[in-house]
Amino acid sequence: MSVNIVLPTLSAWAASRLTGILESKTQDDFNTAFNATFAAQCSFTVNGKSISRDEYQAQVLQDSAAGFDESGTVVNIEGQTQVQVGNQGQLSGLVGLFYTALSDSKFLVLGAPTERRATSSLNLVIEPTEKSPPNPLHIRGYFDPRRVTCVNQVVAESTYHVTIPHASVPKGTTTENSTSKVELGPGPLKISSNDLGPFGGRFGPGPVRLPPGRFGGVRIFPRVKWGPSPRHCLGMVNLV
Repeated sequence: MSVNIVLPTLSAWAASRLTGILESKTQDDFNTAFNATFAAQCSFTVNGKSISRDEYQAQVLQDSAAGFDESGTVVNIEGQTQVQVGNQGQLSGLVGLFYTALSDSKFLVLGAPTERRATSSLNLVIEPTEKSPPNPLHIRGYFDPRRVTCVNQVVAESTYHVTIPHASVPKGTTTENSTSKVELGPGPLKISSNDLGPFGGRFGPGPVRLPPGRFGGVRIFPRVKWGPSPRHCLGMVNLV
């Protein structure tokens, strides 16, 4: 018993092909997905400017995961619509997609990858341009003759976001209450000779070296004082 093969809807086909192109990891996979989506004679208009097929392919490659400076791309289809044209059912029609592509760069800033966000509105004309192969396919499945014959795309300017890793932020602090104040850590204390007092450093003990005055040198010898409290040894200063 033969079973009729049901093709995906126009919008489902376009969303799947777009996701496969932008999320391709290698350039070979990207080229295969691109050629399986866009017809050889497809016309391209991006932000009101007509460009060639090669120019559009290079532009999309740069925004995909297979690009030189990209490590990964995630596509979010946020809206889609379709209108069938003619009496060919899901083989011919118009498709509109609104999507956001998030790409992570291979290069790090402050130890974290930068993120690029591209928002786009994509209008496609889809037609059955490919002919069925003369011989049956070796793998069971269906042949999809649909290709995009016209592209009209509006792309918003991409924005970059840098996320500082949590490990780079000191414990007990957050990025919200961080300031540009610089705090110096402990280090060796250097005191100049001008800052030394008669007892050494201003905040520490030192040997008693009284400078000679008009009375000559200074001698210090102990004297014992007796009292109700335990014995104390005091010093008497004698000028010589």
